Order: sequence, then C-alpha cells, then structure tokens
Amino acid sequence: MDILFVTISWPGKERHNLYSDLMEKFKENEHEVYVLTNSPRRTGNPTSYTIENNIHVLRVKTGNVSKTNPVEKSLSLLLLEWQLKRGLNRYFNNETFDLILFNTPPITLSKLLRYLKSRYNCPLYLLLKDIWPYGFVNFDLIKRDGLIYKYFRRHEERLYKLADVIGCMSPKGVEFILEKHPYLPRDKVEVCPNSIKVRENRLAKNNAIRSKYGIPEEATVFIFSGNLGLGHGLDFLIRAIIKLKEYDKAFFLIGGAGTYYSKIKTVFERENPANAYLYSYLPAEEYEALISTCNVGLILLDSHYTYPQFPSRLLSYLENKMAVLCTVNEETDIGEIVEDNEAGLNTIHGDMNAFVEAVKEMSENKKHTTEMGIRGFNLLKNQYDVTKSYEVIMKHFV
Repeated sequence: MDILFVTISWPGKERHNLYSDLMEKFKENEHEVYVLTNSPRRTGNPTSYTIENNIHVLRVKTGNVSKTNPVEKSLSLLLLEWQLKRGLNRYFNNETFDLILFNTPPITLSKLLRYLKSRYNCPLYLLLKDIWPYGFVNFDLIKRDGLIYKYFRRHEERLYKLADVIGCMSPKGVEFILEKHPYLPRDKVEVCPNSIKVRENRLAKNNAIRSKYGIPEEATVFIFSGNLGLGHGLDFLIRAIIKLKEYDKAFFLIGGAGTYYSKIKTVFERENPANAYLYSYLPAEEYEALISTCNVGLILLDSHYTYPQFPSRLLSYLENKMAVLCTVNEETDIGEIVEDNEAGLNTIHGDMNAFVEAVKEMSENKKHTTEMGIRGFNLLKNQYDVTKSYEVIMKHFV
C-alpha cells in the first residue's frame, strides 16, 4: 500500500517520536510511506522534499503553529490548510495513495482531509491524540457555544464523519467520543494506543550528575519534563514541592518550556527549595545523563479537564524503566492503567495528602519502586510497542 501521513508533529532529521516510529513500522512491512508535514517559520528552513529512513518527507514552510503567541498561532492555523495543499499539489501531484493517516492536533485541517479523501478515493484513519475544543472551554479560554467554540466543533464533526476509523488512545477516550458524538457507529471508534519502537536505552546510574545538580545520593528522583503549560496544573506540583522541602528522601526535577516556566522560577527563587531543580534546556548528553538517575516519572493533568487524555511522556518513562506517579483528573484512565499494571501509583489531581503520601511511599520503599519500573517496561513491550498500533490499524485494510 501507498500511505500518506498528514501531521504537524513530525520530528526533525535524525530524531524520532511515536509518529516516525509508526511510519517506519509501515515501511518495514513493505508499504511506501509519504509524509506531509510543516516546517515552522521559526526554524528558518524553506520547503523541502527529502528521503529519510526510506520515507518520503515533504516539509512545507508555514507559520508558527506552536510555541508562539495566540495571534500568530491563530493566523498560522488559518493558512495551514492552504499551504499544505499547495505543497502536496507541487511535490506529490503524480502520486496516488491507498490509505491516509492523520493525527490531531489540529482538527482544523478537516477541509484538507475531505479534499484528500475525494482526490484519492481511499480510506482515512484518524489518530485522535487530542480532543478539541473541550480543553479551551474547561479553562475559560473560549465560551461554550460561542462562535469560536462552534467553529472548532464544526471541524471536529466534519473530521469524525470523514474518518473511516477513529483510533483513540485509551478505553475512556473511546467512551467519551461515542458519548459526545452518538451519530458515530460504535465499531468506527477503537483503541489505538500511543506507541513507540521499544529501545533498550536505559543508561547506568550516574552518581556524578547527581552531585553536579545538588541531588542527594540516596534521594528518589521525580521528574516532570517537557511542556510546562496550563493543562498540567503545575501550581499543584509547586505547592507539593514546597510542602515537602524539608523531606530529603525525595528530589524533584522540572524542565522544559511553556507558560509556567517563569512562574516556577519565581517561586523557586523566593522559596529556595533544596529538594528541587528547574532547567529550561540541557544538551542532549547532559539530559540523558540526568534522566538516567531518575526513579519516578510524573504525569500531571489538571482537575479542570472534563475529558480523558493520555500524555505520550508516559512511554518515555516506561522505556527508561521508571515507576510512574500520576496525579490526574477523574475523567482520565492513564493512572488506572498504570496502577492496574503495578507500574506506579495513581492519585487525583488536587488531593495533596494522597500525592504527598504517594511520594513518601515511593521514596521510602525503593525496592518496590524499582520493581514498578521493571513492570512498567514490560507493560511498554506488551501494550505500547509500535507493532501494536500497526496491527490495530492494518486489520481494517488487509
């Protein structure tokens, strides 16, 4: 089969993520794979068409659709459909495709997907990685039933109707979509989990790096790294760190970029907690060394959310044989899955006593925490290896 994958989440050259791993799995199974993606203006790179790991990759120069101010992001999203369509017509004009894959976000490419389905007369498999626009409403960023909300809902419904199959990240994701969209046939919506190519990449514990960053040698290290945005409820984590600042058996690493970075930095400068370190960027080798000394990965999802999510950072934690501590909203089943598989603990976001007790339990029973990490790695191999997602998708098209 000739596969067209449309995404704005394709990694840079020489890097990989769950999407590149999935497309490489298609290639391994003798499919011809074409990727239509964007090259944000901030990179300074022009439109390019290259072959990467035997995959055709078209990067179309667009505006910045992420890591920018709301005005630029909105304008870039409005132009994105037109820019991707123009790039496809220029570089892939003579190609035909047997299957289209598309992942959200964004949902605002529904017209492009409608055009592609009509042009190639082939099925569309939707990888639903974010459910819009409910998060905006949960945080009062847009009004329910307002014009912007209706605009997103129109795209959402068009996209769901276009898709031949919708793959959600977890069972609660399936139930949410079917509840909100009762016109969808139940057999059209299924679990297609986040997945990666499992790599045995856990480095040996690096005590030297602990000394460099002031991490007590015997402390259990909890890490939260990546997007430091509104949806994670990081105010709760900050309060927990300050509450535990006299507790020397736990140490917290927080790293990345986002709207909360400056707020965390301000609090840490004022409180000077000895049990935490904040970083914005580290060279790759330094980051890998730091990761090697971590024991527990944190998953945080604000209690304001009224829909399920399944952050892909879980896969990195499991791959690095870390135990997982979830503090998430009640609509999300990621914590239940982690706890049911004895790969970590689950608490409700906002329940400070439960979170603090979980931190202490994982810090004081190191053997059990290590065993959780090993079970988590087995969970990754059994449920979240990229072969699983490939098989879920392909069972519909053989």
